Amino acid sequence: MVSEFGGIALEGGKFGYTKAAGADALLETYREMVEALMQPGPVEGFCYTQLTDIEEEQNGLLTFDRRPKVDLDRLRSITETPKAYL
Repeated sequence: MVSEFGGIALEGGKFGYTKAAGADALLETYREMVEALMQPGPVEGFCYTQLTDIEEEQNGLLTFDRRPKVDLDRLRSITETPKAYL
C-alpha cells in the first residue's frame, strides 16, 4: 500500500510537488501515476494526497471550497484502473 502519492497542483497555485497546466494535464499526470502503481509488483493500493486544497497547499483534486478541478467521470475511470498481474 502506498500511503501517500499525488501532490499535483495547477500552475499559478500554491505548493504542489508537481505542477499541471490545466485540468487535462492534471488528469494525465494522475493517470501516469496510477498506471505506474498498478503494474505487477508489491503495491496493492494507494492513498492520494491530497483530496482537497488547504490554505498552504493547493494540490488537491478538489478546491478548498470542495469544487472538482477535473472531470469526475474521467477521474473515476483512471482511479479504477485494474491492477496488472503476471
